Amino acid sequence: MIVKTYRIVAGLNDGLRTLFFTTLIFRTGTMAYPFLAAHLLLSGGFDASQAGTAVASFGVGALAADLAAGALLGRVGSRTVMLGGLLLNAAVLAVTPLLHELPWIIGAIVVWGFAYEVVTPASYSATIAGSEPEERKVAFSCYRLAINLGMAVGPVIGGLIFAVNPRAVFWANAVCVLAAAGYLTLRTNGGSSPARRARAARRGVPAVRPLRDHTRFWTIFALSLPVQLAYSLPSVFASTYVIVGLGLPSYWAGIIFTVNAAGIVLFEVPLNVVMARMENLPTLLIGYGLAGAGFLLMGLSESGPALVLSTLVWTAGEIVVFPGLLHYVSGLAPSGGSADRNMSLYSTGVNVAFILAPQLALLLSGPGHPGAPWAVGGAAVCVAWLLLIVARRSPYTWHKEEAWKCAN
Repeated sequence: MIVKTYRIVAGLNDGLRTLFFTTLIFRTGTMAYPFLAAHLLLSGGFDASQAGTAVASFGVGALAADLAAGALLGRVGSRTVMLGGLLLNAAVLAVTPLLHELPWIIGAIVVWGFAYEVVTPASYSATIAGSEPEERKVAFSCYRLAINLGMAVGPVIGGLIFAVNPRAVFWANAVCVLAAAGYLTLRTNGGSSPARRARAARRGVPAVRPLRDHTRFWTIFALSLPVQLAYSLPSVFASTYVIVGLGLPSYWAGIIFTVNAAGIVLFEVPLNVVMARMENLPTLLIGYGLAGAGFLLMGLSESGPALVLSTLVWTAGEIVVFPGLLHYVSGLAPSGGSADRNMSLYSTGVNVAFILAPQLALLLSGPGHPGAPWAVGGAAVCVAWLLLIVARRSPYTWHKEEAWKCAN
């Protein structure tokens, strides 16, 4: 599987391969954020409430980036937005550990969240511009692979640096972000960027879209929120559930994360190559079904092996559903500039879910029902699965693929 994945990545066109390595370098530099709260508590002299407020401000900046990205991409294109976000990110990272007053720190973290997140919709835009519809599931899978590989390495390196010098982790992060910006600059130029070619092809497209274009997007946006919320649970709740809720040794939480990461790295790209020509509806139904079953099983699991089995099921769902959702949303407006807007708003849903997940998990869990958040998340995904079947009956709530599938 590793060899097959390597060959698929190596076979990407120049634009997508550049995006892959830019993303890999950038996400490998995700060192400072996982240790932000610890830095504020240990080095900044702030209490838990102040540190929590500061960390939460990152999400505020990220949401602002998602809301602004559509307009930015329409004006300057994905390459410029990515470079601007990377450079601003590096600048904020260099300054943040030198700040001592809470208002200044919160302001810097808001800007940091904006700069970090604005790269995501720009990357979606570059992926759409650099791939044909029939290639897009694989292209999004490769992009997600770069994210997961980077995020697996970055926090580990950050932990080692933080143990030596907490401030240095911010500067090491900034160096990685600058390296990503440098790589993107050397591998591309403004005149030949995929996004610019795509904008040129869109000139003359009417600004007003049919009502059903709007209703289709907001239908899938609403139906994707249960999936986003459910998949936010592992990162914010798994350790608490395993150690506190079930009273199991902490290494089972590590095994869950390892199984999930290994499954994505080994199988996501090859599986989506096999499923590249599968229509959107069956792809999403398979992904939603596996996700719902996996999270329901998590809520029923009481032993380490049962948790691992459940993790395998919802990881299989993750491998299918997220490239499927990105592929479907990217195709809702294939001939107009609203594709950038749609992808930016989709990213907003991801961040809203990630912000809400910790509060919902703590609200639903308790001594008598520690698995309730998993059960509720799984049930919500199952309801969304049923609503997908209903939605596909109307052209106002479902977009059917064009005839290219039949022609191939």
